[in-house]
Amino acid sequence: MRWLLIVAGSVAAVLMALPAFADAILRPAVVVTGDQVLLGDLFDGIGDKAKTPVAHAPAPGRRALVDADWLHHVAVMNGLDWKSDDPFLQIVIERAGVTIPRERVEQEIVSALQAQGVSSEAQVDIVNRDLQMVVPANQPATIAVKDLTYDENAHSFTAMIEAPAGAPEPVRLSVAGTVHDVVDIPTLAHPMGHGEVISARDLTFVHMRADKVRRDVIRDADQIIGLTPRNTMRTGQTLALSDLERPQAVARNALVTVVLKQGAMTLSIEARANEAGAVGDIIKVTNTRSNQVIPTRVEGPNLVSVGIGVAPASGVAMAN
Repeated sequence: MRWLLIVAGSVAAVLMALPAFADAILRPAVVVTGDQVLLGDLFDGIGDKAKTPVAHAPAPGRRALVDADWLHHVAVMNGLDWKSDDPFLQIVIERAGVTIPRERVEQEIVSALQAQGVSSEAQVDIVNRDLQMVVPANQPATIAVKDLTYDENAHSFTAMIEAPAGAPEPVRLSVAGTVHDVVDIPTLAHPMGHGEVISARDLTFVHMRADKVRRDVIRDADQIIGLTPRNTMRTGQTLALSDLERPQAVARNALVTVVLKQGAMTLSIEARANEAGAVGDIIKVTNTRSNQVIPTRVEGPNLVSVGIGVAPASGVAMAN
């Protein structure tokens, strides 16, 4: 047990000559905030002796296990009449601490890298697997990034992290990692199925590392708006052009209105669609009166037209 007793032997001899405190009561659990363990942290009912330092505290967030012999030794050296009836007694001494999250360290590194031209939206990947910084509970959980170096070609960095920032004896940790560009990717804000037309309100943007985005993923929301999923898609799903299609305006075998515009004159007939189509598609329909097949352009839901560029075949009558 590598515990350093602060009280020297000569001082202990003097203390042993003092009257013993018969009312010393061992505390069942010990949590300290400072860098020393005081006698009052271990025993209750000892009056002014409570402020006597007896050992160095564990590191913040760490624990130490002490046994009955060690406790009895401390009691005797400080004039306490205490001894455990249980030779196997053990208690835990814990140093209170605040753990600084890994994400917090990453944010501070990104902020420091901005001075070297790195975007505030960038992400860093710290290679240290066991990245754990714990500061004393009685000190601020602040971070300082020191000795930062950045290789723009390799997108890599090294730095020294200190916490608390500006403390005389901070916790120090050397870190290294890589920097990644981040892009905003449009994704679905809620589930959508085939036939539902995607609007701007159906989209939300997520930050993604550029190197994690597939090449076929759509990055421009304008390429998505107005289309419909080929299949049901979940919330937050990224989209590729192969996932989408133009919404069907005319279903196969549906009754449609065929409109012919020539100057100021407009004629219309009823027909049945021989095939399905989206707006802008050229599809064939059959006149329900004459059974003649007419090539038409889809203009909207169950609406097609015959006009310039989609002239009816020779001899096709538009009249009912």
